[in-house]
Amino acid sequence: MSRLSTLTLTAFLSLSSSAFSNAEDIGLATGYPPYQFAENGELTGFDVDVTKAVFNYLNKEYTLHQHDWDNVVSLLRFGELDMAMGMEQTTIRQQYFDFSSPYYNRVTTLFVLDNESSPESVRGLVGKRISGDRHSVLEAHLQDIGLDNAIRINQASSKAEAMNQLAMGEVEAVIMPEAVGRYLAKQLDINVRVLWQPDINVPVGFAVKAGSDELLNQLNKALEALENNGELDQIRRRWDVN
Repeated sequence: MSRLSTLTLTAFLSLSSSAFSNAEDIGLATGYPPYQFAENGELTGFDVDVTKAVFNYLNKEYTLHQHDWDNVVSLLRFGELDMAMGMEQTTIRQQYFDFSSPYYNRVTTLFVLDNESSPESVRGLVGKRISGDRHSVLEAHLQDIGLDNAIRINQASSKAEAMNQLAMGEVEAVIMPEAVGRYLAKQLDINVRVLWQPDINVPVGFAVKAGSDELLNQLNKALEALENNGELDQIRRRWDVN
């Protein structure tokens, strides 16, 4: 594993006979509260707490590496990371990665500013600027309504940057999970409204390099145990994640 120049948090735990021989390098995103973010120099969030609980159960070492999300995906794909936390299990991503059992579901939301000049429908965004993730369910929706070539989606380095772009009028809409959008809008003291939200709950779990069967089995074993003993529910309530 090559050395990564990142904000890194290392948890050293004693190894048991069932643990793996090396620490796992795990990627997470920047500016993605309440799931993955840095606060006062510490990595925190719902996904971070789930990861801590999983590796505590496995009695295994791990190291967290924080990047913008595109880099997390690329580093995992090319073997610079062993896994990524909190990745949506989309059809496209399943071509490149294997996924653990999901530990929650996420709803993608298209936000606009809550004012009279904001579009009233997705069609009102033709020729406008949107900031958001690639391969989201919104892209599939744009294809369904024939607007995939009429609305351009630009990638911000973080959800925080995307919401700031909306607040500054640099884009007309942003794509992000509802909990993330409302959290960031509150931080920026701006009023947003939901322009579009599909009735689709996208499963979220750990993504690992394809073929990492032993690691995947261990993750699933830990998640099942944490679900059964109620620890996952405690973490969900702590972060108000359904």
